[in-house]
Amino acid sequence: MSLSPGKLKGLRALANDRGVIAAIAIDQRSALRKLFAMASGRDANDIPSKWLVQFKEKVSQFLTPFASAILLDPEYGLPAADRRAKDTGLLLAYEQSGYDKSSRFGRRNAREAGDRSGQIAHDMPYRQRSVGE
Repeated sequence: MSLSPGKLKGLRALANDRGVIAAIAIDQRSALRKLFAMASGRDANDIPSKWLVQFKEKVSQFLTPFASAILLDPEYGLPAADRRAKDTGLLLAYEQSGYDKSSRFGRRNAREAGDRSGQIAHDMPYRQRSVGE
């Protein structure tokens, strides 16, 4: 299998010196909102979006120096992209909601987010695992 020079460059930007992609995945939205709701005693609908943004910013700021890449969502994660360590690559989720396959950010939005980051935008496939997998 051969990769184009551009794809190879993109993959290298996500990998560490050993060629391993050691990424932090923090593209959760509704699941993170539910965790905040449980911890705060509020209803998930009452969790301010600002909390999700700030949490992702702090995770990015403090953990990306130890990771080769970070996976974020364009909905609440773009400010966190600006807080990542300078040598940490960026992956952006392409779907608007993790398990809603019919709801995707448009190509234009993903391209703009990818261009903004200088890295790549991707479509993170979700699937249910079968028993025994």
